[in-house]
Amino acid sequence: MAFEEGLYNEVLKRADIVKVVSAYLPVVRKGKDYLAKCPFHDDTNPSMHVSPQLKIFKCFVCGTSGNSISFVKKYAKMSAMEAMKKVAEISDFHDPRLEGITKVKVVDPKRVPLVKCLHDLTVYYQYALNSPEGKVGLEYFTNRYLDAGIRNKFRLGYAYKDGKATCDFLLSKGHSLKTIEDVGIALAINNAYYDRNQGRVIFPIFDNEGEVVGYSARRLGDGSEAKYVNSPDTYLFHKSNILYNYHNAKEKAHIAGYVYVLEGFMDVFALYRIGIEAAVATMGTTLSDEHIRLLRALNVEVRLCLDGDLPGQKASMTMADLLIKNGINVRIVDNQNNRKDPDEILNTEGDVALNAYLNKLISYVDFTLNFYLNTNPLQTTEQKTQLIQEFVPILLGIRLQLELDSYIGKLSKITGYTSEAIRNILKTAKVRPEIRDYRSMIIDYHPERKILRRLNLAERELLYQMLQNKQAVGFYEGNIDGFYDSTYRVIANFVIEYARTHDNFVPVDIISSLENSDIDGKEMMVNQITELYMERNHPKCDQKLLDNLQQVIKEEKERIFENDLLEQSLQNKSQLDQARILAEYNRRKVRKK
Repeated sequence: MAFEEGLYNEVLKRADIVKVVSAYLPVVRKGKDYLAKCPFHDDTNPSMHVSPQLKIFKCFVCGTSGNSISFVKKYAKMSAMEAMKKVAEISDFHDPRLEGITKVKVVDPKRVPLVKCLHDLTVYYQYALNSPEGKVGLEYFTNRYLDAGIRNKFRLGYAYKDGKATCDFLLSKGHSLKTIEDVGIALAINNAYYDRNQGRVIFPIFDNEGEVVGYSARRLGDGSEAKYVNSPDTYLFHKSNILYNYHNAKEKAHIAGYVYVLEGFMDVFALYRIGIEAAVATMGTTLSDEHIRLLRALNVEVRLCLDGDLPGQKASMTMADLLIKNGINVRIVDNQNNRKDPDEILNTEGDVALNAYLNKLISYVDFTLNFYLNTNPLQTTEQKTQLIQEFVPILLGIRLQLELDSYIGKLSKITGYTSEAIRNILKTAKVRPEIRDYRSMIIDYHPERKILRRLNLAERELLYQMLQNKQAVGFYEGNIDGFYDSTYRVIANFVIEYARTHDNFVPVDIISSLENSDIDGKEMMVNQITELYMERNHPKCDQKLLDNLQQVIKEEKERIFENDLLEQSLQNKSQLDQARILAEYNRRKVRKK
């Protein structure tokens, strides 16, 4: 191990696994445990159980399980040491030994030449911006109030009109033509290759770690060409996986306690100009699963600030609804009476006006009701009834009477139904499991029970008892000639070794000891152990229980042995001989009874 086991266990002891998992996923209480949609498979119903008492998690569908550190390791794709440090950070646990742990960057050999090529190209674009030809690009940025500080921060540039020269430059730097094609730059025209961004100003697009992975190139002046040319999907660049400026915003968001989600680059630059650096942009795409994962990982309030026109307002409602369903705290900038974007507000009205605009934040419910009040899109009785039904689970979760009265009043104005009629609907409403309650997620999960043979049940029970105390371990060593189930047998051998050096059988300690071992198949063993720990209603361990389990295991092993012998004796025999052998076998069974 590259770190002290004592430190590892101390971090686990201090960690609240529910708080750790909640930093990445929405969880809901269910009895003593918590439930969440498992991120390790395509989960539609919450199948991952989180036990604060045992300090472990377990998915009852895909089997993935472990402790706080292994969860972060698997979810965030970190090393064990990085995950340990992250869990300590979430748990507000400080130890000098954690300070020396730095992030180990996993090198993908396929990425290396592509990233190097884009790095050299970005430097070339920055150089071109400050060349005589690049003056037109510099004027464009200046007219948009993007000074040298912003241009350098976001590595803005200009692509020479001679696109062939750009490709020749990259070739001269040692990059192959295939690499130039693979990063989405080389465009083949008449047996020659040109830069697809030629003659445009350049906005580099960064991944979550700050590496340039693509570009958005804007046309200068009027023309028939597309206003923007974006990098195509490549090995590095997938627009649906990237939030612009996330690499800068993630640390700032943790300090500020929020992050603004905007539409485009210029909006991010506008907020940066007034000192708000916790801002990202979707670049015109809808929120993807990866976008949601990135925002949830920040564990801060998301503040939506999209365009104030009709499509922008609809996008705000859709986006907010999606974020809420994923357990992310959301507020929306109240822009329904303002059609200007942040960049335009700053340039025409100043920084005080933009700050006031950005801080006019309202809830998803208020934003949605205001939208229907202002736009009046409902024409039929069915549409109005449907809107009320959509708000029923939300209204049922509101505890403040004044807040409820306000919302009912707005719904009354929107739909034409009286406030009393809406209250009557609420009184008789029953929240169906499939309707989302934004205030108190209602989930009922019933994991399937496996039907196990008598031998398997007995071995499973004994293994469970072995994971609880040394008495059962000693009984197994002295009375059981190994489990029939090969997985149980390997786990039993591990527990025997563990018992020789440990007095206390704490679930999280046993699992961490196994995870930090070099045993083959340890992940499968952890999955099985966590499943056993999560089970309820096991009897108390005493001598009578152990003796009964031993008897069952002995009887069932003998039965299996006899059946194996019978199968062997029946092989390659005629039907007449097989009938004779089976008759003799049955007579012996009767005599034994």
